[in-house]
Amino acid sequence: MTLVAGIHSSNPELTLREIASQLERLHERTPRGGTKWASSSVKNLIDRAKRTGLLEVA
Repeated sequence: MTLVAGIHSSNPELTLREIASQLERLHERTPRGGTKWASSSVKNLIDRAKRTGLLEVA
């Protein structure tokens, strides 16, 4: 969640798919241990980061 929040905050204009592609290039595993990131997984982590205060709610 911290990594996704960092990517999102460094460039809020990125789409969910672009963030997912970055995570795949970094060989970051999905929450379930897979290698292919879905946009919905990225959105869930961004939403969770907002709820916990890691990201500001726009």
